[in-house]
Amino acid sequence: MEELFARRLSTARSAGARTWVWTRGVVDVLGHAALEHLWPAPTHAQGEDGMGTGIQDLRWAMRALGRSPLFTAMSVLTLALGIGASTATFSVVSTVLIKDLPYRDPGRLVAVWPEANFNNGMVRESLKSMPALESETGISGWSLTLVGEGEPLELDANRVWPNHFRVLGVTPALGRDFTADEGLPGRNDVVILSHALWVRVFGADPEVVGRTIQLSGADAETHTVIGVMPPAFRPVVGDPEAWIPMGYDPAVGMEADESWYVNYRVARLAPGATVAQAQEQVEAFARTARERLPRILDEEDVSAATVQPLAAYVAGDLGPVLWVTLAAVSLVLLIACANVANLLLARGEARSADLAVRTALGAARRRVIRMLLGESAILAGLGGVLGILLSFGLVRLVVAAAPADFPRIREVAVGGSVLAYAVSATVVAALLAGLVPALRASRVDATASLRGAARAASARRRSRLTLTFVGIEVALAVVVAVGSGLMLRSLQRLSAVDTGLDAHGVVVLHPTPPGGRYPDGAAFQTYYSQVLERVRAVPGVESAGAIHLLPGTLSNWSFPTWPEGVDIPDGSAVPSVNFRMIWPGYFETVGMRPVRGRLLEATDGADDEKVAVLNQAFVDRFWPGQDPIGRTVHTPSSTSDAYRIVGVVGNVRQHGLAREPRPEMYFTHRQWGWNMSFWIVARVRGSAPMEHAAALKQAVWAVDRDVPVRGLDELAQVFGNSAATTRFLALVLSSFGALALALGAIGVFGVTAFTVGRRTPEFGVRVALGASRTGVLRTALATCALPVGIGVVAGLAAAAASSRALRSVLFDVEPSDPATFVSVAATLVVVALLASLLPAWRASRVDPVRVLGSE
Repeated sequence: MEELFARRLSTARSAGARTWVWTRGVVDVLGHAALEHLWPAPTHAQGEDGMGTGIQDLRWAMRALGRSPLFTAMSVLTLALGIGASTATFSVVSTVLIKDLPYRDPGRLVAVWPEANFNNGMVRESLKSMPALESETGISGWSLTLVGEGEPLELDANRVWPNHFRVLGVTPALGRDFTADEGLPGRNDVVILSHALWVRVFGADPEVVGRTIQLSGADAETHTVIGVMPPAFRPVVGDPEAWIPMGYDPAVGMEADESWYVNYRVARLAPGATVAQAQEQVEAFARTARERLPRILDEEDVSAATVQPLAAYVAGDLGPVLWVTLAAVSLVLLIACANVANLLLARGEARSADLAVRTALGAARRRVIRMLLGESAILAGLGGVLGILLSFGLVRLVVAAAPADFPRIREVAVGGSVLAYAVSATVVAALLAGLVPALRASRVDATASLRGAARAASARRRSRLTLTFVGIEVALAVVVAVGSGLMLRSLQRLSAVDTGLDAHGVVVLHPTPPGGRYPDGAAFQTYYSQVLERVRAVPGVESAGAIHLLPGTLSNWSFPTWPEGVDIPDGSAVPSVNFRMIWPGYFETVGMRPVRGRLLEATDGADDEKVAVLNQAFVDRFWPGQDPIGRTVHTPSSTSDAYRIVGVVGNVRQHGLAREPRPEMYFTHRQWGWNMSFWIVARVRGSAPMEHAAALKQAVWAVDRDVPVRGLDELAQVFGNSAATTRFLALVLSSFGALALALGAIGVFGVTAFTVGRRTPEFGVRVALGASRTGVLRTALATCALPVGIGVVAGLAAAAASSRALRSVLFDVEPSDPATFVSVAATLVVVALLASLLPAWRASRVDPVRVLGSE
C-alpha cells in the first residue's frame, strides 16, 4: 500500500493532482480501516455464506465503488432525486388522502348536503329526520372586527353551533367549550380564540380567559373570551381565528327562518350507521323540504343532497389528481432506477474479465450475485439517505408554494409513515436497479471470457437489454410529460381568460368599520363617502369606487329575483341571481363600459327612481334577443320595489378565472342603505401600484384610526390567486416532467455511448472498407431509434388512459388534447436525437488504423 501510494504521488504532475492523491488516500483509510480491523477476512471454516463473507463482499463493493467516483456520484444523485421527489410527494398525498383527520373517531364524521346553504331551522329538522346521524353542527364563514388590542384587525371567524367542538371531539386547551344555551338569542356574546391569535395579539396570556374584548360583528359589539384552542387544532373549513356561537331561535321553523347562512354541515354517524343509510335519509328529507319550500329549493338542490365522508369532502376534487401526481413521481423513480440499471449493466460488461477470473477461481454464482447486489444496495442506501434529506427541503418548498386554501397543507410534514415510504422506495430502488444487472453479469462464461471468445455475442445481449431499458424510460417519461403538458396548457388557457375588466393598475383594500360605532346604513354611507373622498385625494390616484364583494373571489350574495315578463310556474323555485352593491366610480375605475344604456351614477339617490344595471349573462338567460332597457326586476321578494334596468355591462369572472360568469345585478348603495362593508378599488398611476399601498391605508385611517384595513393587494393579483391551485399543480407536474425528460435524455445518451463504444471495432472496419462517415453516423444514431420509437408509442397509449384522472383540474383542455400529445412526442424524439448525437458523432470520427491496430 505504501508503494502504491508513493507511485501515485510520484506520477502526480501538479499540486491539484497531488492533493487528489492525498484526499483519496485519506478517504480510503477512513472508509475501510475500521472494517478491516473489526471484521477480518473469513477463514475457510466459516463457510462461503457466513457473516464474514457478507462483510467481505460489502467491503469489496465499497472499494469497487470508491474506484469509480464519477459512476458512484451519478448513480447516487440519480436515485436521490427520484427517492426525494417521491417521498416529498407522498408526504402530501399521505396527509391529504390517507392520514386521519385530527378529530376523535374521524371515520364517523361526514359532510351533509355540502352543495347548499341552509337556515338553522332546516338543519334542526333535517337532524330529526336522519336517525343515522348521532349529532350535527352548522358552520358559517364570518368576519369580526377587533379593536383596542393594538392595530385594529378584521378576523376571519366561524359562527358555529354550540355543540361544534363536541361533534368534532376536541376541547379547548384553555378555558371551556360553548354551552347549549349560548346559541340562544342574546346569549351568543362569547368567543373561543385560535392558538395563533392568542399568541399573536394577546401574547399567550393565560389570563385572557374571562376578559371582555372589543370584538364586534355577529349580533354583539363585545365578546367574552371563554377558551383558547390547542395549537394542533385544524378547522374543518377555512382558517378562522375565532369561533362564536351561531344564534338561533328554536321556536322558528324552517319556513320562517331567515338565517340562510349555514354554509357547511358536519355530522357524526350514529353507532352502527353507515354513510349509505344517511344518504337515503337526507335524500328523503330533501324531497320533503322541496315540497315545503318550493320557491327556495329546486330539483338541482334536491339532487345535490348527499352525504360523504368528511375526509373525502375536505380533499375535494384533488384526490384523483394527487394520486396521479404520486404515480407520476413514482414513474420518475422508475426512470432513475432504469438509468442506474443501465449504468450497472455497462459496468458489468467492463468488468466481465474480472468476474470471469473470480468464477474460474471457484466463486459460486450466488456469491457473485451477492457481491454485485451489494453495490446496488450501497448506491440505493446512499441515494435513500440523500433523498430523505432532500425531501425535507422539498416539503418546505411545497408547503410554501401551495395556495393557502390547499386542503390540510399546514399539516404536511415528513413523519413516520413518510420515512417508512422512503425506506421502502430505497429497497425497491436497490432491487430494480441491481437485480437484472447482477443476474446478467453472474452468467459470465469464465473460459470463453478469458479466451476473448463470445465477447461480441455478450455485447449484443447486453445491448438488447440496455435498449429495452431505454424504451421503458422513454415510455415512462412520455406519461409524466403528457400530464405536465396538460397542466401547463390548462394554466396557459386560464391565464389568457378575459376577466371582463381591466385589473392592471388597480389597488384594492377592505376597511371594515365596527358595527357599534356605525350602527346603521346612514352611518356606513357617511363613513365610506369620507373614505372615498380621502382616497381620491391621494397623489397618484386617478379614480376610485367601491363594491361590497370583490371580483375574483368566491364571496357571493344571491337573492330570489322576479324579472319582468318571465313566468315562474307555481311550485317552481324562483331563480336566484347574484347581487352586487357598488358606489359610483366603481365601473369606471375597473374599466367596465356599458354595452347598452348607462351606468349607475351619483345622481341615483335614495329618493329617486330605483334603478339597476345587469350583466350580459342575465340578459342572455331571461331576455335573450330582447332589449332589457326599461324593463324591471323585483328582488329579494316579489312584493319589493321594482328596479328599472338602465344599463347592461359585460360579464365579469366574479368567482375566479375558472368559473363561468353567472347572471348578476348591480345596485347603488344609496338606494339600499344597508350597513355593509365595501372593498375600495383605486386606479393608480405608475408601473408599481403597490407603492401607493401605505398612502391608501393612511387615507382610510385619517377618517377613523380604529377601523381595520385588510386585503391590500392588486386586483390583478386577486384574479391570479383564483388560479393558484392550477398553477401549483402545473408547477409540480412540470417539475416532474422536466426531471423525467432529463433522466430519459441521460439514459439515451449513456446507452448510445455504451452501445456505440462496443461497436467501435465494427465501425473501424466499415470505414476501412470504404463506408462513409455520414453512413456510420446514421448507423450510430439508429442504435436507439427503435426503442425510442416504441417507447414513445407505448407512452402515448399509457398517457391517454391515465390523463383522464386530471379532468377535474383541467381548464378548457381535454385530457386527450392532440396538441399536447403531439408536442410531447416531438419533444421526446428531439431530446433522444440530441442525446444520441454526440456519441454517434464520435463513432463517425473513428480512426480505422488505430482501431484495427489495437485489435
